[in-house]
Amino acid sequence: MSQLPGVASAVLDDRKITRYLLNTVHSTGAAKAKFFMSFGFTPGNGAALKSALLNHPRNHPVSSQASSPFGQKFEVSCSLVAPDGRNPCIISVWIIEPPHANPSFVTAYPNP
Repeated sequence: MSQLPGVASAVLDDRKITRYLLNTVHSTGAAKAKFFMSFGFTPGNGAALKSALLNHPRNHPVSSQASSPFGQKFEVSCSLVAPDGRNPCIISVWIIEPPHANPSFVTAYPNP
């Protein structure tokens, strides 16, 4: 497949990092927090995870896409550059919601 449309202008809200992906007490994000933290991402340096996630669709092609009631959803899979030098395989999910052309980050999780 091809690269995520508008990847250069992709948007990732900092709260997705601090309140969700690196929050060990979040009801659905806690397992993801433990996963990402096991590769050296920390709540104190959420900018590292944000940067890695924004680069994920720049470094890998879209692996699947589908229409949803909210817009066009895209998944990107494979290695994420991690602070500890390992590169876990993840899936990052992005959406383009009309009328906006910029993809927005939805979530990320380990690739089974």
